Amino acid sequence: MATNRVYQIELGCTHKAWWRYNVQLQCGAYNEAGEQIGFSAESRIVAEVGANLKAAPEGFDSKKKLSLTSSPCHHARFLIYILPHSLPVENRLDEVPPFEVKLRIRIDGKELRTEKHMVNPWSGTSIELMLD
Repeated sequence: MATNRVYQIELGCTHKAWWRYNVQLQCGAYNEAGEQIGFSAESRIVAEVGANLKAAPEGFDSKKKLSLTSSPCHHARFLIYILPHSLPVENRLDEVPPFEVKLRIRIDGKELRTEKHMVNPWSGTSIELMLD
């Protein structure tokens, strides 16, 4: 019989325009047979898509990290969606390069690894992680 584990991801970003992005974290928890036995989600919605904000909303904390923890399971599938609600002010691609987000991955509270992922400032990104 397989041992169940608890998986956790933590997402952070230091990009100056991080406030322009909504983030959705989702986790499916699976048993050894591959059947889904749990689901959890966390989101940070800064503004409605198309809001075209000119500055960060009052009270936005750019240093706050988002995290999501699975229920005990054999393996987990994490989906991360980073979507702009307000596009960059600049119009030229060379003025707004992709930026980095950092993921910290833990299993049973012990850090497994960190990963860096690049985000397109106009379209955002989606990331899928399978952890077992």
